[in-house]
Amino acid sequence: MKCNCDTQSRFEDCVFCFLTSFGKIFAYILSMRIIVFFLCILFNTNILYAQVKPKFITESGFNFSYTGLSPFWLRSLKNGTVSPNSNQVFIDQKVISEGDSARPLKFQYGLQTRLWVGKNASILIPEAYFGLKYKKFHFVFGRKHEPLGIQDPKVSSGSVTWSGNSLELPALRLSIPEYTKLIFPFLAFKGSYSHGWFGKESMVNNFYLHQKSFYGRIGKPDAGFKLYGGFIHNVQWGGTPKYNVDGNEFAINGKFATGFNTYKNIVFPFNNPVRDSTTTASFDYENRFGNHLGQLEIGADCEGENTRVSLYKQIIFETGQTFSSLTNIDDGLYGISIIKPKNTQGLKRMVVEFLHTTNQGIYRAGLLKLIGFEGKHFGRNQNFYFNHGQYRDGWAYNGSGIGTPFLVPNELIRNEKQSTEIQTFANNNLVKAGYLGFEHQINSALVYSRFSYSRNYGSSKVKIDPSNQLSVGIEGYIPLKTKNTFMRFGIGIDQGDLIRDNYGLILSFGKNW
Repeated sequence: MKCNCDTQSRFEDCVFCFLTSFGKIFAYILSMRIIVFFLCILFNTNILYAQVKPKFITESGFNFSYTGLSPFWLRSLKNGTVSPNSNQVFIDQKVISEGDSARPLKFQYGLQTRLWVGKNASILIPEAYFGLKYKKFHFVFGRKHEPLGIQDPKVSSGSVTWSGNSLELPALRLSIPEYTKLIFPFLAFKGSYSHGWFGKESMVNNFYLHQKSFYGRIGKPDAGFKLYGGFIHNVQWGGTPKYNVDGNEFAINGKFATGFNTYKNIVFPFNNPVRDSTTTASFDYENRFGNHLGQLEIGADCEGENTRVSLYKQIIFETGQTFSSLTNIDDGLYGISIIKPKNTQGLKRMVVEFLHTTNQGIYRAGLLKLIGFEGKHFGRNQNFYFNHGQYRDGWAYNGSGIGTPFLVPNELIRNEKQSTEIQTFANNNLVKAGYLGFEHQINSALVYSRFSYSRNYGSSKVKIDPSNQLSVGIEGYIPLKTKNTFMRFGIGIDQGDLIRDNYGLILSFGKNW
C-alpha cells in the first residue's frame, strides 16, 4: 500500500495518511480474529487457534549511487521496496504471525512498513494481509508476496510475467500453495485464483486484476525424476481511462467493459466479444476484453544424492493471439538450476538463464517452421509485451514492471532511447539476455550474486540501435555476534548503452525478536 499523498504534500500530511492506513489495517486484523474466535465457539470445534508469538523485524540503512538512481540488480526483484531513486535513508518495520503449526486452522497476518527519507521521501507498505490456512487450503486478503512460476526461488532473474519486481497488488486469493496428491501418488497439483485491485494509476483509474494459476507434477515427492507443467493467466480489466476516449474505439461511455458477462469472458477468454458498437469498444473485437498476458510452463527435476538439477521453460503469451497461434514459442525464459542442499559451505546453488522476447508473433519459431505450422495470427506484430492500447500504464503497478526486470520501464533507459508515445511502458521489449545467479555460504554469511548481459533492440514502434548492457549485483546477509542482529549489504554496477553507467551500494542493520 502506497501513500496517496502527491509530491506536493507536506511531510506531516504523508505521516497522517500512513497512520490512518495503519489504523484501518489493524482494525481489519483485529475484527477477523474476533470473528474466527466466535465461529470456533459457535460450532464447538477443537480447531481454535492458539495465541502464537509473532515475529518482529526492524531494519534501517541507506543506499547510495553515482547517478542518484539505484543500480539495476539492487532495485530489481525487491517487491517494490527499493525505489529507483537512491541517496536515501530507510527504516523498515515488519511483524509476521504464521499461526500455530499444531492446529489445523491457522490464522496468519503480516504488516511491513518502509519509510524512505531523502529528496524523494515516501512511505511504503509492501505487505499488509491476514490469512486463514486450513489443511491444504490457504485464503489471503491484502497485500502479500506469493511467488509463482517454475523457476529457481532464490536466485532466478524472475518469472516472465510475475517476478516480484513491483509492490504486490491488494487482492483476495484462494490457493492450494503446495503440491497435493491427485488420485494417484505420482500425480499432484497446486493452483490459485485471485481478484486484485490496481486502484489509481497515471492513465487509468480503478481497474482490476484477474489471476489464476495451475501446476501439475508427475512423480512422487521423493522420486529422483519429476516432470512439471502449468500456466499463469493475468488480466487487467475494467476501470475508467484518464485520457481522451471520444468515440467507441477504446471505451463505451468513457469506461472499459465491466460486469458479470465481461468477467466471464475475462476468466474464459476463448472467443472475441460479439460485435456490437453500442456495448463493445471496437478495440475489444480484435483482442479480448481487458489486457491478457501470462505464461505457459514446463520443467523437470533430476535429483541425486547431493545435487538437484532443474530445467524449465516459460513461454510468454498476450492478448490471446500468441496463445492461440503459438507462433512465438521460442520467446520466454529458459533456465537451468543446480542446487546442492547438503553443502554447508561454498556454492549452494547456481542458475543459468536466457530470456528471449524478439519473436512477438512476427515469425514462426524454428520448431513450428519445421512441422509446417502457421497460426491464424502469424506475422501480425502487436508490439505486445508489457504494453497495451487501453491500459497505457502497461503491465506495471505504481510505475514498476510486474514481470521480468529486463523489460526496463521507458523512463529508466537513456533519454535518447525513450519513446514519446503515451502507450509505451516498455519501449525496450525486444530483448535477448543471458543471466548467471549464485548463492554461496561463506562461514555464517549468505552471499547472492547476479550477473546479466543483454542485447536490446527497443520495440517494433520505436527501434533503437542494438544496445548492450552489463549489470552486476552482489548482496549479502551476515549474522552479527549480538543476539538476533544482522547486517545486509549490496553492491551494484551497470555498464552499457541501454541505461546510464552507474555504481552504488546499500547497507543496513537489523534485529529479529
